[in-house]
Amino acid sequence: MRNIKYIAIIIILSITITLPYILLKGYLRTKEIKGQSITLEKDLTKPLPKLDSIQETKEQRILKEMTPEQKVGQLFIFGIDDINLTKETNTFLTENHIGGILLLGKNITDEKQLKALIQNIQKEKDIPLFISIDQEGGVVSRIKWNEKLTIAQNEISNSKQAYTVAKDRGEILKDLGINMNLAPVVEYITDRNSFMYNRVYRGTINEVYEKGISSIQGYTDSGIIPVIKHFPGHSNTSPDSHYSLPIVNINTDQWNEYLQPFSKILEQSNVDAIMIGHIKFPNIDSNPATISKEIITNKLINDLKYNGLIISDDMEMDALENIDSYTNIAKQAITAGNDILIYSKYSKEHPTIQKDIYDYILNEVKSNGLNIDDKVLKILRMKIKYNIINN
Repeated sequence: MRNIKYIAIIIILSITITLPYILLKGYLRTKEIKGQSITLEKDLTKPLPKLDSIQETKEQRILKEMTPEQKVGQLFIFGIDDINLTKETNTFLTENHIGGILLLGKNITDEKQLKALIQNIQKEKDIPLFISIDQEGGVVSRIKWNEKLTIAQNEISNSKQAYTVAKDRGEILKDLGINMNLAPVVEYITDRNSFMYNRVYRGTINEVYEKGISSIQGYTDSGIIPVIKHFPGHSNTSPDSHYSLPIVNINTDQWNEYLQPFSKILEQSNVDAIMIGHIKFPNIDSNPATISKEIITNKLINDLKYNGLIISDDMEMDALENIDSYTNIAKQAITAGNDILIYSKYSKEHPTIQKDIYDYILNEVKSNGLNIDDKVLKILRMKIKYNIINN
C-alpha cells in the first residue's frame, strides 16, 4: 500500500513538471509570427539579442550613424558676423556640421530679425544647433528691448527673485529660438574694483550660491540650458581675461574653499553645463584652467563628480595669446576635458581660425589622435534632453 502511494506521488510530480513544457511547445509550434509558424527548437537555439542593443540609447543610435566630420562639428560653438544669414555662412555651418552658434550684439537688431536669423540657421541641418547667448542681464545683455532680459544679477535680492528672473527670461529667449544661455555668473566677488563686480550676485557666499541654484532651476524650467561660469572662478583682483591672463596664487590647501560657490552648487543642484574660465592657478597647474587636465578632469570631473557639459570660454580671448599655436591649444583644451570650444569671431587677427581649428581637430580624429565619441554622446544627450533633437 505504501509503495502505491509513492508511485502516485512520483506520477503527479512528473506531470506537474512536464505539462507546462508540453503546453508551451504546442503553443509555439502553432503560433503564427508574420505568417510563419515557429518551433520550440528553433526558438531555443536562436541567439539572444545582445544586452548592448537592448539598452542602446537614442544618442548612441545617432552616434553610430555619424561621420567623423559630423562628430567634430558638434565640438564647436561658433560666432558669426551675420544679421541676415548669408549663403556663405550657411554653407560653412552646414558642410562642417557645426554644433552651435554664439549670438552677439552684432547679430541682433530687433525681435523679428533675430527670430528669422535663428530659424534660417536651424533650417535643414542634420543635427539642430545650440543657439547660445550671453544674456546675464545688466552690463552683459545682448538683447536690450525687454527689461526682463536686462535685470542685472547684482539687482537680484533673493533666491525667489533669482528664479523668477531666470524663468521669465528663459521663456522669452525660448520664444526667440534660443536654447542656451551662458549664465548665471556664480563667482564670489566682493571688491567694487573688480571687472566682475557688476556681473555677479551680491551677498554672502551662501546667498550667492542659493541665488545661483534658483537661477539654474528657473532657466531649466523654461527649457533653456543654463551655463554657470567661470569655473574655477576669478578672484577679486583678476584682470579681464579678454585682454590678459588672470593669475590666482592660491595653494592646494586653499583650493576647496576657493571653489565655493561652484562646489556648493554642483553638490546641491543638477548642473547641465559649466563654462571654464581662462584663469591660471600656478600652484595647482602650470596651464590655464581651460587647457588644464588637472583642473578639469581631476578636480572638476573626478573630485566633484561632475558629468554635465563642459564648455570653454571664448578661445579667441587674449588670455590665451602666445601660449601655443591656436590649433595646439584647441587640442589641449579638448584633451583637458572640455566638450565644446567657443570661437566667437571676436579677433580679426585670425580670420580663418574657425575653419583652421575644425580641420585640425578633424585630422586628429581621423588619425586616431583624439577619441571624441564620449564628448559627442554628452552633447547629443543634452540636445535630446532639451528637445533640440526631437526626432
